[in-house]
Amino acid sequence: MCYGIENSWRVIVSGKMPAAQNMAMDSAILSGVAQGSSPNTIRIYDWESPTVSFGYHQNPNNHIDLSRVAKNNFAFVRRPTGGRAVLHYDEVTYAVIAKNEGQFAGSILDVYKKIAYPILHTLQEVGIDATMSESVQNNSNTDKWRDPCFSSSSKYEINSDGKKIVGSAQVRKNDAFLQHGSILLNNNQEKMAELLPIDSETKRKVMKKYLAKKTIFINELLHKQISFAHFASILKENFMKDFAIKDIVPAGLSDFETTVYQKKLQKHEKEIESLRKNIFYS
Repeated sequence: MCYGIENSWRVIVSGKMPAAQNMAMDSAILSGVAQGSSPNTIRIYDWESPTVSFGYHQNPNNHIDLSRVAKNNFAFVRRPTGGRAVLHYDEVTYAVIAKNEGQFAGSILDVYKKIAYPILHTLQEVGIDATMSESVQNNSNTDKWRDPCFSSSSKYEINSDGKKIVGSAQVRKNDAFLQHGSILLNNNQEKMAELLPIDSETKRKVMKKYLAKKTIFINELLHKQISFAHFASILKENFMKDFAIKDIVPAGLSDFETTVYQKKLQKHEKEIESLRKNIFYS
């Protein structure tokens, strides 16, 4: 079966899953959408344990102190998207996987803006004074490749009181795209400073203060705490409303996606195991 951009969508709310499974599932769905055998998909999920994800093109040994990650009992995984390292710690993670046509035609930034609206509307609906960045902030004090994702803001990313609350990344495959991102629920990103390969504790403290200044989380801004399930439910409704989704298809993976998922999962697990051996035996 082939799906069109405007007629059928699938919404998957996964809850908490291990790091390798999360990334394998996003990649498998992208493969299905790219070949036209899977519907456009919205996925909302969390992480079984705190996880550092690094960008597809990053060398984790250069951008993350994996020994510190291990000592904290955190997981780590490579994303299929580019960009820089992110700490996923009690957050709401979203993924939009769709054909790059119709309402999603255009550049990467065009799609960023389209996807930002339902996230923005959800934050506003729960009582947060959130805004969308219309310009790129001056990040001259950061290393644009080595520093973590949340140390800077890009165009169409979402902030509250000048602090970043959502970070996203996108990759394209044929005429389809995957955009996934972190919506900070119960932690900001200052803990990330403890997991970076910084050569002095003075510099580490500076980075920790910087990340505390530049990031904020949902339940820090609300008088009444909101759960993952409640926020995810509102986010799902706003995705459906803003994308004008009317036809929802069953949420399970197809046979093709399941096959791709298993292959991607093995690849992620093999890399994780190899990196772990280097931590403990190098």
